[in-house]
Amino acid sequence: MKKLLLLAALCSMGSMTAFTANATLTQTILSYSDAEKLLTVATDKANSLHANVCIAILDQAGQLLAFKRMDNAPVGCIDSSILKARAGALYHTPTDKYMGRANGSEPAIATLPGMVPLGGGNPIVFNNNVIGSVGVSGSANPNEIAIAQTTADSLK
Repeated sequence: MKKLLLLAALCSMGSMTAFTANATLTQTILSYSDAEKLLTVATDKANSLHANVCIAILDQAGQLLAFKRMDNAPVGCIDSSILKARAGALYHTPTDKYMGRANGSEPAIATLPGMVPLGGGNPIVFNNNVIGSVGVSGSANPNEIAIAQTTADSLK
């Protein structure tokens, strides 16, 4: 019986070691330095619109990399800017697209985990890969959308 168990264990170990990787995946990540530059772009756009907002820059996993709360931005925009950015990172789509769907024929879209169906969250795309996201909150929705879009488009 011991020999049979030992043989079974050796066979299973052999099948585990037979697997080898055929490829290597290289990822581009958003650096803190780039995140600071994105905050500057977002701040400049917000100032041009006379909007006092919160701006969140997240990595591709939806985790906070950089944040700015402009003077006189409402406190409530802190969390909402982060959540909008996280939705952009998770779903690889600007959140205003989901706002349109939630307000139209697909209201259930708003129940997706982590979804924020409000404008102001955008994925940051580099070489056709999402490497991060930006979230903006604290102003009228068209301003938030414009700031987020300008910021995301600036890293090309």
